[in-house]
Amino acid sequence: MKKALFLSVFLASSVFAGELLSSNIPYPFYDVHKASEGKENKLMILDSGMAALQKKLDLINKAQKNIEVEYFIYGTDQSSRLITQALVAAAKRGVKVRMLIDKSAAVFEFDEYYAKALAKHDIQVRYYNSASVIRISSMNFRNHRKLLAVDDTYAITGGRNIEDDYYDMSPKFNFVDRDVLIEGPMATTMRKSFDKFFEDKISERPVFPVRPSVTIEKTVRHNRASGLVKEEADNTKALNKYLSRTKEAEDMLVENETDRSAKNKVAEIAQTILQTKEMHSCPELTFSTDRPGASFWRGATLWNRIFSDRYTNNYRYLRKTLFDKISAVDKKVLISSPYMINNGHSRGLMHKILKKDVELIVYTNSLASTDALYVAANLYKDIRYWVDLDVKVYLHKGTYMDIGSSNTFSPDVKKAKWGTHSKVQIYYDQDYSEIMIGTYNIDNRSNYYNTEMAIFCKGSDSITKELEDSIYQRIDNGFRVNRDLVGMDKDGNEINILGADPDNVFLMNLIALPSWLLKPLL
Repeated sequence: MKKALFLSVFLASSVFAGELLSSNIPYPFYDVHKASEGKENKLMILDSGMAALQKKLDLINKAQKNIEVEYFIYGTDQSSRLITQALVAAAKRGVKVRMLIDKSAAVFEFDEYYAKALAKHDIQVRYYNSASVIRISSMNFRNHRKLLAVDDTYAITGGRNIEDDYYDMSPKFNFVDRDVLIEGPMATTMRKSFDKFFEDKISERPVFPVRPSVTIEKTVRHNRASGLVKEEADNTKALNKYLSRTKEAEDMLVENETDRSAKNKVAEIAQTILQTKEMHSCPELTFSTDRPGASFWRGATLWNRIFSDRYTNNYRYLRKTLFDKISAVDKKVLISSPYMINNGHSRGLMHKILKKDVELIVYTNSLASTDALYVAANLYKDIRYWVDLDVKVYLHKGTYMDIGSSNTFSPDVKKAKWGTHSKVQIYYDQDYSEIMIGTYNIDNRSNYYNTEMAIFCKGSDSITKELEDSIYQRIDNGFRVNRDLVGMDKDGNEINILGADPDNVFLMNLIALPSWLLKPLL
């Protein structure tokens, strides 16, 4: 409560003084390019997972100088193999390749064995925040940014990580997501922000695994003669694990027949989609991102959280930009976010725009489509409050959406569970429209713990319309929650507000109380 009160006073005093909160964000964490000043940037919206994967492969394949790769999740599955093999091929051409991967224990897969295999090709890998789970505060500060930057000319950001779930390739669960391609000088700023993250002391060089030494192997033979079977088995197991993991990592870098088939299939589906995509000129492009390095000991102590603005001023840059953008709107705000957990900051901002009679539309996951039951528990607790405030709330059903502009890797993928994962906003003012595409969720993790990034394009009616049409296509495949807490689809049919497959009601109710109590960490 004190934190929310302080933040409200801090934000209100800054606005009252006529100063934009984002005006004090240092470069390269904030930058504005205007086409009228000779800094023209072009954007392409990547709605299809297949098209997004192909576009990333295309950029890597044509890179000549440098590639920067930064993701919260970097998997070891089929899409990850295609990306990694393309990076190795680029490195062999002499391209400088650097990778920064978050080391969250919950999702970390691309470990030191893979980093060691890549090092043989002069690809540098670093890991963001290796704090162990026993450091319960510091380990929460994750790098949630998603960035592929190439030759200081191209960059892709948005909601997608590197894993099959994000590219319409998983037979179990897929994310309906959205990326954006930036072509132009803003790509240099985005690359420089990567440099800050890559070089920060919270980003560590991997400690490569070492093959069990010859000494241990001699000890194994001695143990056999001594009859110490258990110790011999333990040493043999360690060696076998090392050899197996090393081979697994090295095999990921080498294209096999399955990889070739997958690459051809992705290209076949994606090229048809990409041929219809428009590159939009952006009259005014803004880039904003948080600063790296936050931890409990580096500014995020309880004192600074409650009584000081030092943490907000020094690390939480993107939320300042979002506050500036949303506060300026006088007509409508459209938000698509996979997670909706209101806190004092977002709730205060919501009330601020509703008092100005600004229409607020929200599109998020239902219980049937979420990958996080604890988020659903908080969503359904607050949903009546939202609709009573005349917020238009639309929920994702959890089933495949055949919207005619996408396709999947195989027919089985269409039978999977689908959840929205796109993080976008559109601001409608009397004089302009502006879009935001980025990595920021409406939750406490994005607001406080995770480092995030986003681009904002102002003044392009064409890109606003394309994004708006895409969001409403997805909304039309979901349902609206009315004041009676009944879901209604676009044809007026009633839908359970839990979604198309509400089998997890028991589990959601089971974790509801701890989810509410742990809300500040979600």
